[in-house]
Amino acid sequence: MATFRKLKSGNWQARVSKDGKEFSIGTFRTKKEAEIEAGKVEERIYYGQTLVDRNMLFEEVAKEWLYEHKKSNVKESTFQQLEVIVRLHVLPFFGNKRIMLIRRAEIKKWIAKFGDNEKYSFGSRLKYLSVLKSIFHYAVHELEILEKNPADKLKVPVQDSVAVKKKVKYYSLNELNQLLHYMKEYKHQRFPEYRLYYMLMYFLSQTGLRISEALALQWTDLVGDKIKIDKQIRRDNNNNLSITTLKNSSSYREIKLSSELLHELKKFKLIQNEMILAKETFQRNTNSIIFQNYNGNYLTPSTVRESIQGYCEKAGVEYKGTHGFRHTHAVLLLESGANIKFVSNRLGHKTIKTTADTYLDITEKIEEDELKKFASYTAKKI
Repeated sequence: MATFRKLKSGNWQARVSKDGKEFSIGTFRTKKEAEIEAGKVEERIYYGQTLVDRNMLFEEVAKEWLYEHKKSNVKESTFQQLEVIVRLHVLPFFGNKRIMLIRRAEIKKWIAKFGDNEKYSFGSRLKYLSVLKSIFHYAVHELEILEKNPADKLKVPVQDSVAVKKKVKYYSLNELNQLLHYMKEYKHQRFPEYRLYYMLMYFLSQTGLRISEALALQWTDLVGDKIKIDKQIRRDNNNNLSITTLKNSSSYREIKLSSELLHELKKFKLIQNEMILAKETFQRNTNSIIFQNYNGNYLTPSTVRESIQGYCEKAGVEYKGTHGFRHTHAVLLLESGANIKFVSNRLGHKTIKTTADTYLDITEKIEEDELKKFASYTAKKI
């Protein structure tokens, strides 16, 4: 049977019994709140459930969530991102606090702290809050040490998303043609016939693959006029290579290639094989990857970025990053009249909303142009 005692502060203390011992379950503003909480605890005792540990630190819960719950259920790269967020952005604020005593006001203050610093993007703040919510969710539903999630339904202020919205960088059709024309004429000093970067840039702009997906492709992934995307490369902090799974289930896809791209790929493969047979210093990659260097090795994303940046400068085209080719493919598809669902599936986006949100400005312009055509066509002639 629970007992209640009014303290000098005006708050009410609730105590319950278990195994012949009485212990406090905390203090509450009113007796009614104390009675409600005591009833919940006594129900847990009756059904043999875990009792609330009001002395458990947030850090203990966060580390159990990270190492016991997440590590075995997410990709290694995702786990590393979560570990950094918890260690650098969550624990310094909440780590030494008792988890039962963390209130919504403190969480709002924590969110606002990042909003005051321009180096934290809106996307970063969304990730931080999502991680915090997940930790509290784990405490509620797995550890059963909380009755409710204090971060539930909290959001990063909407106005922040407008302020920090990044402009999608892509190459216009003229810029792309100018760059590809330069690359087709460019001759590498050591192996002038092997136009590796022309083929890579052309391929990225024609398929919209992520650079990590493209660099993992093998010739066996190309069947007929379609190419299968089911892996990607990853480099750790020591630049060690591994072949990993893709971002999410929707990233696994098979896309059709244009006849022009297929023609260029066949020429590239023929030259690659000729170089391997004719040049002792030109090695074949053991996995028969498409975009191998002359040593037979995988290209590294950092080397690709530096090389393409240099080629853009020589071609007189502004460098838009390796992801710019992915954006370019999407934008040119949309401008040519492609259905947004087709674009979304081709890019491997999880939902059409992701595609629409990313290319909102472009799709709005296309919609406006189409409406103008409609208005012109249906306008009454005077």
